[in-house]
Amino acid sequence: MESVANSVQLPSLDNPHERQAVGGELEVVLQDLIGLSLIGKQLHWSVIGPAARSVHLFLDELVGEWRELADVVAERAVTLGFVPDGQASAVSDGSRVEPVPVRSVVDHAVIWELVRRVAAAAERVRERLARIGAADLVTQDVLVDVVRKLEQQQWLLRVQLGDRA
Repeated sequence: MESVANSVQLPSLDNPHERQAVGGELEVVLQDLIGLSLIGKQLHWSVIGPAARSVHLFLDELVGEWRELADVVAERAVTLGFVPDGQASAVSDGSRVEPVPVRSVVDHAVIWELVRRVAAAAERVRERLARIGAADLVTQDVLVDVVRKLEQQQWLLRVQLGDRA
């Protein structure tokens, strides 16, 4: 990874290895958020059923939120002097968001597919919190916000499943 500034201009971290490690952790989160946004768009185009319109509109909201979170995460990495890779090939290789089938998907199945993926992504970010906090509390705070938003989305998805949840 390339540095975007010299060390005098960068927020302090104990050593360059720590900076690289924190940047790498942020890159993984970034790639999962981009992965979620791509899955969300795929489901957005594929949803069918009685609630298709409302699910279609809700997916647009979620995709927008995931893109905003990805931007915040990427900008934090760059602030630390780490240039993350959010290109298609890097996301394809690095994101751990499970792909969805490329076919029409009934509205309640779309919600089920998403709630599982959002919960898994939130858990992966949560697992990073202690490691990141030991190196940089500001970056940990960014990831706390990511978890907070993902868990709120998980709840909003889960309530749509009703008894199916």
